[in-house]
Amino acid sequence: MPFPNTSCKLQPDIRNTQRERERGMRSSFKKLEHVWQFWTKKFQTQNIPDPNSSAEYIIAHTLGKKTLFGVRPDTLLSKAQADQVKALCKIRLTRMPVQYILGEWDFQDLTLKMKAPVLIPRPETEELAELCCHTLSHLSSREEKVVLEIGPGSGAITLSLLRRFPELQAVAVDVSEEACELTRLNAHMTGTSDRLTVINGDIMASQVFEHLLTHKPFCLGVSNPPYVTTAEMALLQEEITCFEDHRALHGGEDGLEVVRGVLLRCSQLLKSGGHLWLEVGETHPPLVEKFTAAENTWRGFSSRLKYHKTVADLYGKPRFCHLITS
Repeated sequence: MPFPNTSCKLQPDIRNTQRERERGMRSSFKKLEHVWQFWTKKFQTQNIPDPNSSAEYIIAHTLGKKTLFGVRPDTLLSKAQADQVKALCKIRLTRMPVQYILGEWDFQDLTLKMKAPVLIPRPETEELAELCCHTLSHLSSREEKVVLEIGPGSGAITLSLLRRFPELQAVAVDVSEEACELTRLNAHMTGTSDRLTVINGDIMASQVFEHLLTHKPFCLGVSNPPYVTTAEMALLQEEITCFEDHRALHGGEDGLEVVRGVLLRCSQLLKSGGHLWLEVGETHPPLVEKFTAAENTWRGFSSRLKYHKTVADLYGKPRFCHLITS
């Protein structure tokens, strides 16, 4: 008995099954614009600062990019990618900064590793690095160049200078062991570790000071020290107070507690004609100038530093102090 011809009946079933499979595959993907809109709105309702950019950086990171510039809004995210975005965005809802969530952040032309509680470099820090770069570029090419950074955090400023000036040597001192470890890691990743000495300790400690004396004279000192006053600390965002090291932020009642120590040590360590660049609070430059000009009894301070000028940041705030040793 011949077999019945069933091909005309089976073929539609096969096509239907294929269409269902394709629909199932499509449903497992989500459009980028929808994912972005969803998490932006979620962040807004939870009062997360910069909700739109927070969502953008997390989605871009998941796609292996820095930002979503040039990425089509109808780009499809796989279920695995959408799940990763969800997991990272849930962490952002705890108020953890995006830089720590991603584990890295760009500073000028460098991509640096980031890890809590090491201080996250701000845009002003990039300005400070540029000011130091400008100063170094005007020093004599015959002069041996050694830079001292007090409080490097992730190493952003020093490493950017080492990358720009191949002949430069640098010493970085930080009281935070985590900051020293991160600076060393970033130095290794940027290929500058052979020209950098990292010292874990307090610059006011005699042992640290004696160690620094073996590296002097320094042609340039730079510091973004803790300068937030006690009153200002209470007003900071949770992203800062809950995740970043308070030792890198709190500068005491007037914000100048650590700044004074930086001025003292740099006065002792910088060579004649050496330069010091500081990032401070907007009310601090006149106080720094007054402190270095006066006959000061603070720890027997007698300054070789002469206040040169104040430079405003991109927002017009007096932020950077430039001093030169006599």
